[in-house]
Amino acid sequence: MSQTLTSKQPAKLRCAFCGKNNHEHSTELWQIHQDAIPANAKLATMQLGFGPRTLAKIVKWNTVNGDESPYHVEYIPIYISCKECGSSMSSSEAEVADVLSQHCLKCFSEMTDQEYSWHSKPWWEVNGGKYMGGSK
Repeated sequence: MSQTLTSKQPAKLRCAFCGKNNHEHSTELWQIHQDAIPANAKLATMQLGFGPRTLAKIVKWNTVNGDESPYHVEYIPIYISCKECGSSMSSSEAEVADVLSQHCLKCFSEMTDQEYSWHSKPWWEVNGGKYMGGSK
């Protein structure tokens, strides 16, 4: 009794941009993430400060000391750009780029006539100045 096992679902693929499986992406979001990754480039992850780990392209420079120097390697972060204004999208915007039609929150709110107040106040003015010694 020989049986051939066939799978109707595609194999699990891991997104190089965000690290999630392909089943956690819509088809459009998967394509947006794959288009953001440069072709034929060496990739690594990097962390800027306390931020999230992001995908980066490794660029090697010709330096005076050559391969002996640790300063001949540069990590350039890879971001998704907004279609409208061209600015880099945050990680939370990149996770829902298919819903926002690959626009940043500011451009999307302007397109849909919504009020944009994402970073309209600095962090120290939030909660009525609580962090600056306010009364609240």
